[in-house]
Amino acid sequence: MTSRGFRKGRPGGQARANQAADGGEGFLSASLFSQAQILHLMKAEFARARRHGIELSCIMMQIDRLPQLVDLHGAELRQTVRQALADMLKVRTRGADLLGVMNDDRYLLLLPHTGLDAARLVAERLRGLFAELEITVDGRALLLTLSLGVTANESRDTMFFDSMVGRVEAALDHAAARGGNAVVRFEELHLHPAEPLAGRTTEPPAGPAGKE
Repeated sequence: MTSRGFRKGRPGGQARANQAADGGEGFLSASLFSQAQILHLMKAEFARARRHGIELSCIMMQIDRLPQLVDLHGAELRQTVRQALADMLKVRTRGADLLGVMNDDRYLLLLPHTGLDAARLVAERLRGLFAELEITVDGRALLLTLSLGVTANESRDTMFFDSMVGRVEAALDHAAARGGNAVVRFEELHLHPAEPLAGRTTEPPAGPAGKE
C-alpha cells in the first residue's frame, strides 16, 4: 500500500527508448523537464489552480554537500548521485506530478491537487528515502542527505507563480543554511523568522562506521 503522493512505478517505455537514443543519460535527460520547461508548466498549473480553486504545492530540493563530495571523489560522482536521486523520484512520485531540474543541481517538483500539509509529508518521505540510498566510492559508503523547501498556493498574497518559486527557493536556502538534511516550509519561515524552524526534524546523522 502506498501513501498519498507516491506510487510504485511509472510507465517507462518511451523513457527507455530515449535512453538508448541519447547514449545512456537515462532519466535525467529523457524524463526530467528542463528549467525552462518546468517553469512554463508551473506557470500553467498555477493559473489553473487559481482559476479553479485547486490546491497546488511545490518542493525544491538539493543534495547536501554535493560540490564538496565531487571535489573529493571526482566529477563522475555528480552524475551517479544525481541519477540515484532522479531514479528515486521517478518511482516515488505520482504520474500527475511534474519534475524538472533547475540551476545549481536543484530540482523542482510540482504537486497538483496537493495542499501544504500533504506536500510536507511527501518532502519528509523523500528526505528519509534519499538518506537510505547507498552509494559507495572505493568501497566506502557515502552519507547522502537532502535539503528540501516546500510551499503552496494557499496564501492570498501568492498572486503570481514566480512568487511561489521565490518562496520555495527561500525555504530551501534556509534548510541548507541550517546544515541540511531538513524540510522547511516557507510558511514557517514567514511566520517565525527569528525562531528555530519546526521544519527541521533531525540533525544530520553521524552515520555508521565506514560512511563519510
